[in-house]
Formats: sequence, C-alpha cells, structure tokens
Amino acid sequence: MASQDQRTADKVDLIADDLSSLVIHPDEELATTLAKVSRTPSSGFGVFATQDIPKGALIAVESAVISIPAVPDEQAAIEFCKALHQISKANLARLQSLSLDPLAWNSVSGDSVRSRIWQWCEDNLASNQGGQRKSHHELSILVDHTCRCYGIFLTNNLETGSNSGRGVYPFFSRMNHSCRPDIYEFFDTKTKELSLRAIHDIKAGDQIHSTYVDLLQPRKKRQKTLEAWGFTCQCPACTNQTFDALGERAVELDDMLEEYLFYHDDFSSDTDDDHEPFLKGPDEALGVAQELIQLLKDQGIYGESLYHTYWSASKLGVEVDDLQLALGYAREAREIEVCCVGPDRKLSDDDTVEWISYLESQIEHANENGSLSARLAHQEYEEYDPSSP
Repeated sequence: MASQDQRTADKVDLIADDLSSLVIHPDEELATTLAKVSRTPSSGFGVFATQDIPKGALIAVESAVISIPAVPDEQAAIEFCKALHQISKANLARLQSLSLDPLAWNSVSGDSVRSRIWQWCEDNLASNQGGQRKSHHELSILVDHTCRCYGIFLTNNLETGSNSGRGVYPFFSRMNHSCRPDIYEFFDTKTKELSLRAIHDIKAGDQIHSTYVDLLQPRKKRQKTLEAWGFTCQCPACTNQTFDALGERAVELDDMLEEYLFYHDDFSSDTDDDHEPFLKGPDEALGVAQELIQLLKDQGIYGESLYHTYWSASKLGVEVDDLQLALGYAREAREIEVCCVGPDRKLSDDDTVEWISYLESQIEHANENGSLSARLAHQEYEEYDPSSP
C-alpha cells in the first residue's frame, strides 16, 4: 500500500501535468499593447515586449482578481476562503489559469492548512442552495478545489503593503524573476491598482522580468529566498562573480549608511556613546552614500534602493554645507521617482518636489545676498510649514 508521502507526491505530479496544459486567459492579452504573455522554452509562461519600450513608460495597470487583508499567516487561509467564494466566474477562471508551485501545494494540502479550510467550508458551505446538507464526498471535493486555488494564490500573490494585504495580479504574475528586473511595480492604495513601469529601455521581443526578492542583499540570501519558487536564478547578478563582489560591498555600505542615519535622525549628533555608529560624521556618511550610488548603478539596480540613497546623499550634502551638491542628488532622486511611479505619485513619504524647490530658492537667495549656510537652510526647511500664510 502506498504511503501518505507517496500519494501526496503522486498528486503533486498530476497537478503539475494538469498545469502544463493551461492556456493564457484572454484578459491577459488585453492588459497592454506594449507586451504579451507567451510560452518560454524553459520556464512556462513569460511576458515579452511587443515593441520598443522606453524607460519610464507605463506598461500595464491591473486590478487584483482576488485579494485578502493583512493578517497573520495562520489566518490567511480563512480570509482566502471568504474571498474565493465571493469571486466572479471570470476572475476565478483567471486565477485557475495561473501556475501552482509544488511547494505551495504541499503547504496547503498538509493537515494544518487543509483542516482549517475544511472547517471553514463545513461551517459556511456545507449545505447546497436547496438547504440539503452536502455529503462528505461533495464537501471533500469543495475543500480540494479551495486548497488548490489557495495554492495558486500563494504561488502568485504580491504583498501590497503592511496595511494593504496581498493580491493576485495575473498579467504581473506571468513575469519571470530576475535579480536585475526590467520593471517597477507600484500599488496605489487609493485605486487598489497595480501599475508596471519600465525602469530602463526594453527592446521589442525581449522578455520582461520582475523580481521576487529584495535586491540589496547577498546572492546566497537571494537564492535561499528563491528556493520557495523551486528554481535557481541564473541572471547576471547571480552568475557573474564581479557582480557578486559588488553586491556584497553594496550591502555593507547600505548597512553602514542606514546605521548612521538612524543614530543621526534629523542630523542630530546626540547619540548614546554605547551605540555610536561606525561612521563618525557627515563627510564619511556622504562618501559612503556616493560609493553606494556608483555600486548600485554599476550593478544595474534601479528603483527604491537607488532612490533612497540619492535622497540620503542630498540630505548629507546639506549637512556638509554644499547646497548645489544636495540639489543635484535631489534631482536624481526625483528622476527615479518619476520613472518608477509617474509624475503624480511619490516613492516615499518624502516630498522630492518640495525639497528641490526649497533648495533652489535657498541657492537663489544665497546668490543674491551672499553665502548662505546649508545647515541653516536645512533647519529653516524642517521648521517650514507650507500651509502657513
């Protein structure tokens, strides 16, 4: 008699075979005119540019076919059950057309998750429309269906923020991973839509990659995270030894800069001697920021990491009393922001447009009235209230 493990393995194989025959849902073809979903020789489906796409172009905007709120992992299955049984037939078809990773299937078909899903189905769906109670076999089929859909959800979902939860965006889900992605995805908390923008020029016919991991971490850590998707990344960042060394140095510099800024909030030097950061002053911190900027650019990392480093360099430029340097870095940060999220949105709580305008006004004032202390300008900016008359 076959063991439970063997029966589970056989079921995973059957599901994998079933998934191999899935087709592209028609709605994915309509998601954008700039790219299309096609099969790849070795990694299932992928997204390919149908024409040359310039840096900063909006490739697609889509809504989730299913989403759940931000809850602890042990509660996520229940929230998914609630969402699944309110989903439209069209969105259910789109969800079911997506891939199911064997590891995700193993997770949801185990006793722990399956029992929670079974209990929820028994409490909420045990009777048919006529009020007749479902048989054990009928309930089992319903639970199997729910488990499989939940596995697809876990395979393809995107976290949209600590307060926004998670959702599945089918067109975005078709994109394969690279540690040097081609797009930046941005979730709008007001419209509940996901926008995808090109972060560098993409040629017609090229495959468009997203990323599944935090890029500013060592290769081994990235690879460990990617094991959850069942593949080993072969992108340039993971196969080029030079990139690997640059990446290790970038992580080191980022940690140093983050530590310095944490202990010098608002550029205050009042820190506990027992927790003195490695960098001892703004000149050292600015040097680290400048080296990190170059390393990120050399590696082709473009997005939030580079944006935040430019922003830090701009604030440090003020701290070393160089308004022109601060302005230059602020403009670089704004350029990345516009590329990633468009001209009307922000990448962080910081207001780059207001900061640039303020620096420009201070430089103009200095040119008209003699030298102006950058530190004084920064102090005035921190105290400035744009709403006051």
